[in-house]
Parts: sequence; structure tokens; C-alpha cells
Amino acid sequence: MLTGSKAKISARHYVAAALLCASAATLAVTTQTIARPSQEDTLGVAFENVPEGRSDRTAVAKAVEGFVQGMVSHDDKKVWMFASEEDQDAFATERAVYAAYAETFPEFAKAREVTFTRFWQEGDTPFVQALVSDATGMAEMATMGFWLDDAGDWKLVSCDVKPVSNLMAGL
Repeated sequence: MLTGSKAKISARHYVAAALLCASAATLAVTTQTIARPSQEDTLGVAFENVPEGRSDRTAVAKAVEGFVQGMVSHDDKKVWMFASEEDQDAFATERAVYAAYAETFPEFAKAREVTFTRFWQEGDTPFVQALVSDATGMAEMATMGFWLDDAGDWKLVSCDVKPVSNLMAGL
């Protein structure tokens, strides 16, 4: 039986291997089980694994689609509709909001494919995790939280984008 530091090192290797296998299996299962034919809009952005029917997930997925289409088409007005009141107050104009989002999250402005991988709820805020790919095949994992305001409009209240390579390196 291994004792001390040898046991710790051996255990770390087993845990790291198990985590890598679990992560790969989770991604494969998630995209395979809810996959459906892609829907491509006139901008050339394909949205994969869009939930079907009338559900909270479908509504949030449609919000993501609208936001990404606004970013890709450089539609200041459309992106403004997804900006929180705080962002609208801080940047004051539609053009400034779009410019701030494009600078902070250029992945959305260059998106060619968005694959939904996960939906969940934290309190009143629905979250979406999606793989965002550009024309070169570069992929980023986006985690987005939305808020449905009193007027019935979706607002982007949380957004984090990380390269897929960073996610795998952390395992």
C-alpha cells in the first residue's frame, strides 16, 4: 500500500484522468442527446441544440439568438434592447453600448455557430452555456445570464466568455 506523498501523487493522477474523461463524456452526451438540424439565418449564424416547443429554455435560447444576431449584424438598436438599464445609463447611446459589447465580447460579433450546451436557473435568473465558434473554427465557451424585465424584454445581466482551451487546461 502506498503511503505519504506517493499516495497523494498517485491519487492526483487518477482524479485528473477521471475528471478529463467525465468532462469529455459530458460534452459529448450533451451535444449528442439534444442535437437537431442546424437553423441558419440570413447572417450565416447557425444555432445548434435549440430547445423545441414552448418552454423557458426556448425563450432564453431565442434571447441568445437575438443578441448574437444583433452583434453579428452590427445592429446597435437590437443590441441596445438586450443591454441592462445600468449599461444603457452608463453608455447613453445605442452605438456606445454596441461598441462596448463588441470590444468586451468580440466573439459574439464574429460568431458563425452557436451550440447550446446547458441551461439552468439561479434564483430568478436563467443561465445559458453555449459554445460560440467563428469562421476559422476558433471556439469560446460563453456563459450568459438573462433577466426578463417588467416590459417582457430580455436583458443580458451576466456574461463570461472563455476559450475552450483554457477550460480544458484547468482540468
